[in-house]
Amino acid sequence: MSALWQFNYMIFQDINTPAGHNPLLDGLMIFCANYLIYFWLVPMLVLWGIPLAWSKRPVLPVEVQVMQERRSAVVWIALSCILAYGFNLFIEQFVFEPRPFITHHVNQLISHPADASFPSDHAAWSFAVVGVLLFALLPALRAVRNTQTVRGLAGHLARVRIPMWLIVIAIVIACSIGYARVYVGVHYPDDILGGAINGLLAAGIVTLLGRWLRVPTNAVLRFAHTLKLA
Repeated sequence: MSALWQFNYMIFQDINTPAGHNPLLDGLMIFCANYLIYFWLVPMLVLWGIPLAWSKRPVLPVEVQVMQERRSAVVWIALSCILAYGFNLFIEQFVFEPRPFITHHVNQLISHPADASFPSDHAAWSFAVVGVLLFALLPALRAVRNTQTVRGLAGHLARVRIPMWLIVIAIVIACSIGYARVYVGVHYPDDILGGAINGLLAAGIVTLLGRWLRVPTNAVLRFAHTLKLA
């Protein structure tokens, strides 16, 4: 365990040491560590999409199917984030790791309460999003795309390409948040890894329960449709 801890601290030093020496990089990392988490709302809104009732042209059945999968993923992401946070709270009852700035001299760029460092909530939420996109949404969209390509309707599947690009963007956002939290001195690398595992685990569980979640998910989507939001 001591060797693993030394390795963890060595990686932390490699990432945190440059902090405080480059104002532009510091500003970017502070933004990613503090505020990038709120930008998850943007890809979620894009994933949800414009209500089909607002469309100025006839909507194909395949487009309705794609939007149903996309909006179901948004609902499942919310559930996964809640579950991932629950995992973090459970672990914190048994494991307490002080923040890096409590036990070491670090280049701390942002203020933070001296609470438990492991696992990272930011990483858990971020990778819960990534996990649902990878485990639930991507396979469904690829199946739809392949089916419709065979039928000669690939030209109507722009709504499939959008979430595929969102998956790439989500991975970049999640990794940027995790790296930045270490860079600014408020997390160790293992905190990020632990949070990421919890987020992916939560997303995997929600995906596995997908068959039983379809009924409540569809109820949420019908309610959104009633409000002209879907």
